[in-house]
Amino acid sequence: MKVSSTLAISSYSILLSFIAISPPAHAVSASETNNSFATRKILPFGVSSVDGQLETENVDFYTFSSLDTGNLFTVEVNSQSFDPLLGQLSDFGKIQEINDDQSDNNVLPILTGEIPTSGNLNLAVSGLRDINLLGDHFESGQYTLSLKTFTFPRSSTNATLVNGSFETGNFTGWSTLGSTSIETAIFGSDPTDGTSQAFLSTGGGTFDDSITEKFLGLKAGSLNNLGKGQVSKGSNIQQIFTGKAGDILSFDYNFMSDEILTPIIFPDFSFVSINSSSDSSTSSLLKLADVTDATSKSSLTEFAEETGFKTFSFKLPTTGTYTLGIGVINVGDIAFDSGLLIDNVKVTSVPEPSFGLLEFSALALLGLWKKIYPK
Repeated sequence: MKVSSTLAISSYSILLSFIAISPPAHAVSASETNNSFATRKILPFGVSSVDGQLETENVDFYTFSSLDTGNLFTVEVNSQSFDPLLGQLSDFGKIQEINDDQSDNNVLPILTGEIPTSGNLNLAVSGLRDINLLGDHFESGQYTLSLKTFTFPRSSTNATLVNGSFETGNFTGWSTLGSTSIETAIFGSDPTDGTSQAFLSTGGGTFDDSITEKFLGLKAGSLNNLGKGQVSKGSNIQQIFTGKAGDILSFDYNFMSDEILTPIIFPDFSFVSINSSSDSSTSSLLKLADVTDATSKSSLTEFAEETGFKTFSFKLPTTGTYTLGIGVINVGDIAFDSGLLIDNVKVTSVPEPSFGLLEFSALALLGLWKKIYPK
């Protein structure tokens, strides 16, 4: 069962470029006196993990305290002995989010988000399908609850677009948010340039649309307006670069999905955003492909269907600094994952006509005119 979309830490590498990850802190062991929200275990500042033991029909409650408000977090439960469920609660004990599967391929739960204004992160560990956190389960065993926090990703400006084919084997030059990795042809789809390509997924520790919109500099609610239904969580990459008027920005993309059961009610989609800091009138948010586009081609990847690689291109209207964002996001239900491969991101300069050639052509025409119409 999957109740919320999240970032697959074990299945995909999470590379959050240009951010400061909090240093690891010591772990603590939980006692069995934390089986209600009122008796939850308050973890002191600096603690990043808890080793616990879940008993049948019990729920373990915790609060990570004194966290930096506004930072982002990922929290996960790992267990070798049972199928865990993870919940997040408000400071009043109200359930805010539940997850019991990272992705289609991973049954361990993970939650992501922004640290609340109180600086407290209230969590509950339970067993499979206990979505109301009442102990309605028969799971038991040892587990580890782990927390990572990090500052909001910020991008620096590159003089030109760099590492567009990801041949460095990482996201050098890019900022990332969510479930991202570098893949080769082994993934099941050949890169279009070189041997590497970027992969984004809606499965695992992805981040919700409000955080995505903040990361990419989009207006609140703009992703809902772009798709067909309420969007939830996704993954994104971003790069800021300078370009000239008339330059062509282009990249290749392959959208993949397991959301193929008809009728397709929740069409996950991929998108691109292009914003100019030099010209506020230049702001484009465009859908690349959704699930309905991916059902025409069987996939050799881990996904059921794909679009195959297609090319997106955009002519820069003015000279200045541009922010390029590319992402994939879930719509409606989160029972099935979607993904996006990206390669060959580049800016191509359109050569200006040579002045010498123009001058020669003008003189030649003038000479021809004089021959036809002599004085």
